[in-house]
Amino acid sequence: MKTLYLHIGTPKTGTTSIQHFCYDNMNRLSEEGYYYPELPFKYENKGKYRNGLFLEATYYNEEGNREIEKEKEYFNLGLKAIEEYFNTYDNIILSDEGIWTACFNRKRGKTLMDELKKNAQSAGYQIKIIVYLRRQDDFLASWYNQLIKHNISNKNTISWDEYFQNYNQYVQLDYLRCLKKLKNLFGIENIIVRRFDKQYFKGGSLIADFLDVFGLELNDYFYVDNDYKKFNTKMSENACEIKRIINSTTEMNINEIRKFEWILREFSPVSEEKYPCSMMSEDESYELMQLYELSNRKIAKRYINDGNPLFSNNKKHKEKWKKNNIHMIDDIIRFSCMSTLYTMRMIEQRDEEIKDLRRIIEHPFRSIFHKIITS
Repeated sequence: MKTLYLHIGTPKTGTTSIQHFCYDNMNRLSEEGYYYPELPFKYENKGKYRNGLFLEATYYNEEGNREIEKEKEYFNLGLKAIEEYFNTYDNIILSDEGIWTACFNRKRGKTLMDELKKNAQSAGYQIKIIVYLRRQDDFLASWYNQLIKHNISNKNTISWDEYFQNYNQYVQLDYLRCLKKLKNLFGIENIIVRRFDKQYFKGGSLIADFLDVFGLELNDYFYVDNDYKKFNTKMSENACEIKRIINSTTEMNINEIRKFEWILREFSPVSEEKYPCSMMSEDESYELMQLYELSNRKIAKRYINDGNPLFSNNKKHKEKWKKNNIHMIDDIIRFSCMSTLYTMRMIEQRDEEIKDLRRIIEHPFRSIFHKIITS
């Protein structure tokens, strides 16, 4: 039966790396009978490799106004495109991590999934949901880093303590409850749960593990960019705090946000090496995981059933981050240095562009002047 594989995240489980891999290997995957289409929809500041975006995204025009009719148009066009792709391919892969969040945090997400299911029934294809799950403590800390880094909500100035005390407002950590909603909609037999844990990855690789869902092996015929691992990487805890303070200082446009992200990520590896720490203490981590121990056990048995726990217990805990740590001054110096260096490089680049433009403009006049004086 024709199958739509819908990879829905969860967020912070290497989704961007998987999407880039599938996009870069579109032709290779199609040779194996799995098509990862590039849809023509354009969303501001969203990557074209997120081909499942139309299933959940809100659409804003250049003025920043939401266009609901455009959302409906893209959704319907996307469903129509899927039906047309099935005329050529037996298997289609769509991916967008926002679907997981939309399904459980926004009423609109549930409605759209209902519409997708109806379309599948009328067009004669089945839907398989692929979802990666990450340890709740790791996901909670990673999402805080993301929230501060990307300015993805108006809560991008909250401290870790404020966030941790009210984390249910920002993330859904009861994965069993979320999976139950998916099960009720698509059936438990159509839910493919994978662990976001290198210990459980096939061959120790996330990409190889994802291909294993389709019975494919990662070999030399696939293109793998070394930069996949660098996509959407976290900032160090000190860099995160610097960005949080910057967020509370002034509003920034998307280009300014990305420039700060680049600077902060550039020195984050050194920052983490000098001060390996975590926003969450070992005791906090243990207490959090205890809250979800029973539901995690049920997920492992119902959705994976390989005799192993859902998550590895061999986690190496780091020292809890402290705002007044002695390494903060060094990181502030690194940030200032990188900011200045970035500005200097931009000025040099602009100077070179101006020189090149001047040469282009002056060249015809030089030729004319040369002809005049030599005639």
